[in-house]
Amino acid sequence: MVQQLFTQGSLFDLQTVIDYGQSVINVAQELAKVLTDNRPLSTKTVSSQMNRYFLGTAASGAWQWKDAYEAVEVAQILYLRHLGIRILSQQPQVVVQQLEELTALCPTHTRRSEESVNLQQFSTPLPLAYLVAKAGFIKADDLILEPSAGTGLLAQMAKLHSASLMLNELAPDRTKILRRLFPGTPLFSVNGEQINDYLAGKTQPSVVLMNPPFSSSPKINSRNPDATKSHINSALQRLADGGRLVTITANWFSPANPSWRETFVRWHSEARVLMSVGVNGKVYSKHGTQIDTRITVIDKVPADNPGNIPCIPETLDLPELLALIEQLPGRSSLTLPQASQCNAATIKAAVVAAKVIKLPTKRTAIALPEPSAEISDVVVLEYEVIEWSATDGLKDTLYETYRPQRIRIKDALPHPSMLCESVRVKVLKI
Repeated sequence: MVQQLFTQGSLFDLQTVIDYGQSVINVAQELAKVLTDNRPLSTKTVSSQMNRYFLGTAASGAWQWKDAYEAVEVAQILYLRHLGIRILSQQPQVVVQQLEELTALCPTHTRRSEESVNLQQFSTPLPLAYLVAKAGFIKADDLILEPSAGTGLLAQMAKLHSASLMLNELAPDRTKILRRLFPGTPLFSVNGEQINDYLAGKTQPSVVLMNPPFSSSPKINSRNPDATKSHINSALQRLADGGRLVTITANWFSPANPSWRETFVRWHSEARVLMSVGVNGKVYSKHGTQIDTRITVIDKVPADNPGNIPCIPETLDLPELLALIEQLPGRSSLTLPQASQCNAATIKAAVVAAKVIKLPTKRTAIALPEPSAEISDVVVLEYEVIEWSATDGLKDTLYETYRPQRIRIKDALPHPSMLCESVRVKVLKI
């Protein structure tokens, strides 16, 4: 059949036989072999594997470089799975260095698609993902929600701790990748700004790890600075009492910024901001930007002093950020100590300690079987939005049996009561 499609010369028909998610995984598996050998991933190598599994070139339209970068990120995840839980037993400074070395082997993102620009798709660099997960103090019995899962870099960090996952990703192509990469994991595809409304049942995550769009919302063409606040608001509502939320935001989304101070004060009346600290933008250099970001850690427990919000306005490098995270209180109690014990002296002392640790130059590989955990009360609502006009389905009667006209819900039962809809006819006098 593929040969027939080549003969016909129809790119559209050719793409119908390609499983996008599986093709990205196939490319990633080949690229992961290069990373395992500690060799750099050249754009030539990436392009060659993309041509192979997408049955065509980027020039012919068979794939875009955004797809290739997704495959590179998945390759990092696959390599991380080979490292397994052993990596987490090492000194945190060692882990950060290893992940920086791994990231350095990958090509820099230099081309962006219209979708990646509109949805502000900047995945979490692995070293930063490790620190975000570390700030979450994840345990094996945790349920982790990632409301903007992307290609799964943050989710995989949580998975290394054997925690259960619940993922959401709006972009259709990334959803296809996640479905292949995390089979059996509850996966939603909704706007994360309403994630609390969309999740069915009473399931509440104990930890939320998130890297939401900074100022972009679906179907809003202009910049929406409230997007970050909306994402965090909804995730906090869904988070279980006593749970922890760790988020990456733009650096301007800070308690020290007068524009957002009131937002943090409002959160602090019901939850407790443990830390808010800027992150040097160079950590994102391989992802094609050097924008400064910020990590904020919030526990869903009452704050002792709603007006006292810990904040470090400066942007720090990863060793300094690690030093702060290691000073965070645990999650074992609803009566956590007052949060802001992180100061300049603490940072300096921890960074000095990090520098005297002798770091190995090579990474160690170990196989780790993927744990599987089922979540009993999560229901994925499958539905289809349909086109509709005022005359669809109407017969020559005054009343019709009611049914939804703009949406079809899979396996939906009829309403238990008799419902009908009427047609209003306006008579024009001639």
